[in-house]
Amino acid sequence: MRVWLFGCCLAAAGAACGSSSSNAPDAGKGVDAAKAIDAPRAIDANLNAPTDTPVVPCEGTMTQIYAATPQTGAALGAILACAPDTTLDAATAGTMAKVTATSAVKEYRIAYQTRDGAGGPAVSTARVYLPSTPRARPVPIVVAMHGSVGLADSCAPSLDVDINLPLPYAARGFAAIAPDLSGLGNAGTQDYLNNTAQAYQTLDGARALRALLSPGITADEVVLTGYSQGGGAVLSARALWPNDGAGVGTLTANVVYAPEWPIRLGSFDYIGILRDPTQLTIATGLSFSSVAVLRQYAYFANHTTSGEGGNAMPSQFRVGIESAVQSDCLVPLGAYIQLTMLHTGDLIDDTLRRGVLACVDALGPAAGCTGDAAGYYNSLIADQLTIDNRGGPVLIVQGLLDLIMPPASEASCVHDKLVSSGVDVDTCVFPSADHSNIMDQHGSGVAWAESVLAGGPRAECDQSNQLPSCSE
Repeated sequence: MRVWLFGCCLAAAGAACGSSSSNAPDAGKGVDAAKAIDAPRAIDANLNAPTDTPVVPCEGTMTQIYAATPQTGAALGAILACAPDTTLDAATAGTMAKVTATSAVKEYRIAYQTRDGAGGPAVSTARVYLPSTPRARPVPIVVAMHGSVGLADSCAPSLDVDINLPLPYAARGFAAIAPDLSGLGNAGTQDYLNNTAQAYQTLDGARALRALLSPGITADEVVLTGYSQGGGAVLSARALWPNDGAGVGTLTANVVYAPEWPIRLGSFDYIGILRDPTQLTIATGLSFSSVAVLRQYAYFANHTTSGEGGNAMPSQFRVGIESAVQSDCLVPLGAYIQLTMLHTGDLIDDTLRRGVLACVDALGPAAGCTGDAAGYYNSLIADQLTIDNRGGPVLIVQGLLDLIMPPASEASCVHDKLVSSGVDVDTCVFPSADHSNIMDQHGSGVAWAESVLAGGPRAECDQSNQLPSCSE
């Protein structure tokens, strides 16, 4: 879910993250930034190209950015349109992002060639944050993935400055890109929670950032970071990177905040919603009804012959949900769903619901596991990506009061899946943080990523705070 809050600072040397922020949850329990700073590296005198100026033509308009279409034969990450945006001096960037800034930041908006979940051509828009004073030449890069915002084009994250995910890195000398994901802000419908599509578009974001700058000016190291839905996109990208990494670089560090990552059929209580259509929607929690509707809508819009997202819902709700999805961002859309679709049976067409359950229970076509129901079920299975120990360590930052992505049923289960797959996982757990304010602790993730790049001891949070056991 999208929030623009940031309370925990990345402190100057000698101070602890959060120690000077009286209103930050669990102040003083973040990482020790003094141990975390990626020491300045030698600058290659042969790399004199600027790190804040695109090497491609960049005089387009914002209209051209969001109207760009895929180009036949274009390379993944190819820049299809570019327009200059805001410039922030170092003091302003540091104040906005609550970091000790070392660089001014120039912003651009771009459209780049990418892929949908089937590998077909697609376009994602993005806001790019380039440092005027890089921490090194070549400059390490960051791909920052946004949380759930809804499916309406007016909700595209690139329309705003993201002070939580990309800006803190850019203000400290990284080159950063924050993709919207294809269909959000431009033509089509974002394929919400399609792990393969989100992974491709994340990896192609790294390729786009390299294509935007002079050859050789970007370093091999890549940091992936994401919040909520974006955390899931990061983990999906890490899963596919070993076989899809040409031109991306080396995934060196991965930072996820309250990750929304479908790893089983029961993720986000979806099977519980299907099995009991009489329960009150509000009883499913603050977000699971919205997740169910958005994922079903996106599947029907992108992967069925009708191409109508509303057809996933009962007929009496289709007109209303079409209007709400196309016009409302996440918070008002969630309110609409809970106030209008009062029971969980209202969230999904009943024939589709029974068909998906027939697939879950292996009852076969005679029981309804056929057509769109079988297709949707198969897509849920395909979303359960395998992951291995290639692709750098992962930091999970999680609040124990999170009701949107509850730590026991979501983050802890993600943690266990990663560990059991051989992934090197660290945690920063904040007892008083929830989903809306976990990004107040963003400084912990930045400091951890810097410490990984530095190659010495990693920055650590207070390890007396741990995730609970996974309760699937």
